[in-house]
Amino acid sequence: MFEELKLTEDLTIYKSEIKNINNTILVEDLEFSCELSKTIYGGYDKSPGVQNKNLVTSKNITILKSTINDKIVSFFNLTDDYICFYDNWCFIADNNNTISQYHNHTEYGNDTFIKELPQWTIVYYVQMPDNLKDDEGVLYFKTKTGREISILPKENELLLFNTDILHRPQIFKNSTKKRVVYASNITILDRNKIYNKKTKTLL
Repeated sequence: MFEELKLTEDLTIYKSEIKNINNTILVEDLEFSCELSKTIYGGYDKSPGVQNKNLVTSKNITILKSTINDKIVSFFNLTDDYICFYDNWCFIADNNNTISQYHNHTEYGNDTFIKELPQWTIVYYVQMPDNLKDDEGVLYFKTKTGREISILPKENELLLFNTDILHRPQIFKNSTKKRVVYASNITILDRNKIYNKKTKTLL
């Protein structure tokens, strides 16, 4: 289940934990997937690191996807009238990254593939950087009033938040480890609804 984290009066996210994954092997799987892919976004010396949607299928990736789906179905109490569309990718960054920019996931969401925008974003932290100083490695959120709030994610942590929330991962120039995350934009779809245009609707 997810724990509610009320960061401010107008900003709430949710946190859970996944412990049935071998993160060491999962890092290797995701890096291998990036090496094989012809559609890599960014680079280790650019923002926002390396992103890859063409993920290979492995034992740990399969377990991770299934575990996340189980948590989403349980959290939203979804019946058979609802199905989920997941737009998955991995994000890998190292200490060469020098730029951190605010963004949300509504402008570049699932509507590339289906007729409905995503409502939720999940991020699973496979590996976090080390040797952090000051605010290195934190995840910043920005409220609608412009206030900045930060949290420091932990390995095995799964975060869930609305896709329209502005956020950015802070750089970490002192780390010897890469930041490796598995992420997905989630669209919860009602089987009884006719989807004929791109709209943003929250469950």
